[in-house]
Amino acid sequence: MRVTSRTIWLVASTCLAVLMAAAPAVAQQSSTQGASSSSESAETESTDEPRGGSSEAPTTPGSEGIDIDVSGKAKRTLTPMAIPDTLTPAGSNDVAAEVESQLRRSLRLSGFFKILPNDSFFFDPSEEGMGTTDINFQDWFNVGAQALIKSAVRVEGDEVDLDLRLYEVDSGTRVNLDWDGGRAKKGEVAGQVDSFVNAVLKHFTGTTGPFGTRITYVKRDDNGLKQIFTAQMDGSNRRQITDNGAINLLPSWGGDSVYYTSYRDQNPDLWRWNNGEHSKVSSRSGQNSGAAWCDGQVAVTLSMGGQNADIYLIDPTSGKVQKRLTDSWAIDTSPTWSPDCSKLAFVSGRAGSPQIYVMNADGSGVRRLTFEGTYNTSPNWSPKGEEIAFTARDRFNRFDIFLVNLEGDLTRLTQDQGNNETPSFGPNGRYIVFSSDRGGQGNRLWLMTADGEVQEPITPDGSGFTDPDWQH
Repeated sequence: MRVTSRTIWLVASTCLAVLMAAAPAVAQQSSTQGASSSSESAETESTDEPRGGSSEAPTTPGSEGIDIDVSGKAKRTLTPMAIPDTLTPAGSNDVAAEVESQLRRSLRLSGFFKILPNDSFFFDPSEEGMGTTDINFQDWFNVGAQALIKSAVRVEGDEVDLDLRLYEVDSGTRVNLDWDGGRAKKGEVAGQVDSFVNAVLKHFTGTTGPFGTRITYVKRDDNGLKQIFTAQMDGSNRRQITDNGAINLLPSWGGDSVYYTSYRDQNPDLWRWNNGEHSKVSSRSGQNSGAAWCDGQVAVTLSMGGQNADIYLIDPTSGKVQKRLTDSWAIDTSPTWSPDCSKLAFVSGRAGSPQIYVMNADGSGVRRLTFEGTYNTSPNWSPKGEEIAFTARDRFNRFDIFLVNLEGDLTRLTQDQGNNETPSFGPNGRYIVFSSDRGGQGNRLWLMTADGEVQEPITPDGSGFTDPDWQH
């Protein structure tokens, strides 16, 4: 249900000056500009005269970005949790190591727990069993644990007996979780651990966790070309879905399909990947990008032969235009649906600089949402419906992630940590995945809690990761 990044804005800006259907070299150059890093300046915006449909006269953008800081509210309290080594008989060590590693990483990523280091245990947890009467809860209390996860595996051929248990240390009792567990194929163990972690999160927070859901994103390949990948939301089980010798951009989920823009035919065409098959959805001369899917509806940015970029509804498989939603003199791009599919947020330059707007699903009731800052892009509507995450340039010319509610109030989530862009909410609205170049390691994908309090990398290897979108 997400759409795109500020890349669309840059590409759309280029389309105003250059017909994208011209020489292939021009199309490739436009894509490269559109995929430029955050440190590069934005393309010069259109100075076209207004035409019918504009609700605002253009104004001269100021030189300042958004001038608010991350809130100084009290930090969240993390529950101290102990996760000792997985118990296992001989011959099951590899599976046991994977289970305990996944448990620790997932619960740390969740942002609700402080995982105690195993070298802080002054006793040998392997001498304890799995049952309540086998555990010395006073020892666990003395190391500072409030929660304890015990795990055990037994491998028999291709099957694994998986036993995972959560205990409350203070009361010395086992928690009854909504998790079945039991015997699973080796290839299903990771999914079982995800389900267990989600159940643990539901016990502590009242909301099932997001582990086991999927994201899609862009990653540079060895030839410097951008390709589309999918992965679990924690960055594991990575799968490359394009390898076409061209630049591919702006992936977004549409059910079990992934929509993306590709230059494989020397024009920014919209493609759809489903179950390993690729099909071209929209190949109009000019921009075909930023597909946003919601309950069978697809909103997309089209520039129709190099003309101004506007937002349309198209058929999700044939690409046939069903309705034009915007008709402004300025660039309109990057649509994102509200959870109930009744509204769209989008980016428009009709006020003289890219700002976030909202409109009804039929294009009526356009309303400007952001008034601070001069470069606000890549909106993504929260599944809770109350806020929209977006990328904005701040007063120091850095890109960071902000929230805006439907009254226009702003909250800053990232600051003084490099450039942070293209936020995408997870399905329960508690987490956001985004791209960041912090730490001098190039662009990687990061996961943060929706309040910005806990931020962790999910692609620690390599760089060139951009434009994530989380499947709902």
